[in-house]
Amino acid sequence: MAATQLGTLLNATDAEWVGIVHEQAPKFLSGYADETIRNRILLAYMRKHGRIVLNGNSPMVVWSVKFDQNPVTAVGDVGNVEFTRQNNKRRMALDWRGYRTSDMMTEKEYLINKGSGQIFNRYGEIVPDLMEAMTDNFGGQLYVDGNATGNENAIHGLESFCAVTTPAVGDLIATPNDTYAQLSTVLANEGGTWSTVLASAARPNATLANDWPSGKGSAKYDYNSPLFLNFGSTSWGTGTNTWAANCERVLRQGIIWQKNRCGMNGAPKLALMSSELYSDFLNHMSSKQRAIIPHSESQDLGFPDAINFDGVGLTYDFDCPAGTGYLWNVANCELVSLDSVLFGYRGPDWSIKDTAYLFYVGFWGNARFRPKHFAKFKSYASV
Repeated sequence: MAATQLGTLLNATDAEWVGIVHEQAPKFLSGYADETIRNRILLAYMRKHGRIVLNGNSPMVVWSVKFDQNPVTAVGDVGNVEFTRQNNKRRMALDWRGYRTSDMMTEKEYLINKGSGQIFNRYGEIVPDLMEAMTDNFGGQLYVDGNATGNENAIHGLESFCAVTTPAVGDLIATPNDTYAQLSTVLANEGGTWSTVLASAARPNATLANDWPSGKGSAKYDYNSPLFLNFGSTSWGTGTNTWAANCERVLRQGIIWQKNRCGMNGAPKLALMSSELYSDFLNHMSSKQRAIIPHSESQDLGFPDAINFDGVGLTYDFDCPAGTGYLWNVANCELVSLDSVLFGYRGPDWSIKDTAYLFYVGFWGNARFRPKHFAKFKSYASV
């Protein structure tokens, strides 16, 4: 084909191609992003509760956490008031992380598909493919350890603060042993005390030599510490150490412990687990009662499999690691995007260098959590 003919063909269709795609792509992506959020229960809950934050614009993800309370003293009728400044906050900070996926339509392909109908068909394939790849990958990133080797560019998901000290086989809990957003998750890392009322044999973790997470103590003792439930323990009172036998007791106790130490505002809203743990839980419950109550809020968001257990929505998540589950408090996490949308769209742009139209979908941002309001359950130690 002569150069003048090629130029005529491109000029005749460029206005239609570029104009229509640039005009329609944002609308299409907006609807598609909404659909993919509905297909991910965590994203659906985070959106409903306003935990997806757009237009982040600071150099880092920075927030403050209150680790201690002002002292309160009993007083009599007389006496002087002592005024001292209180430093009861700590700063937490994470860097921004990014993801991208892309596609291209070469000049040759553009010319072969020069009919307007074919261009629409090709466009209709590129954008959904990019969004599908991004959202399918991104759902799993909410669990990833952003501090682990090889994850330097991944967001700081839930596992970023889930390292533990391995418990003994009789311990109901493992103790936190991690650093998240520059602060330690170790109990009493800022000091503080916890009650020692329970008998030694009744304490959830023998090494702690106190009642935590039962009982009570000072706020700073566990201000940045998540809860880790060991369903492989021999001490759940069922005579065995399997999830199938211990699941009901583990979940109920975990919910109670989280409410006890975090308050009602810190109560879990979701229990997400791997599919095999969920089926074992259903089998356990169905052997005891015929009716299992559905979880109405999850059903309203489009997740009919979720059931209600002690006020918490229980279901399985494709992205949840095998043999593992989590108690989520959605009000105490955020997904922050630097863009005005969750996944930013660029293109199609004509590249002289590549002689092609370029398509791009990306994310720049990070997730942030208040670790105290989250719990994890797995078999940390078993016989």
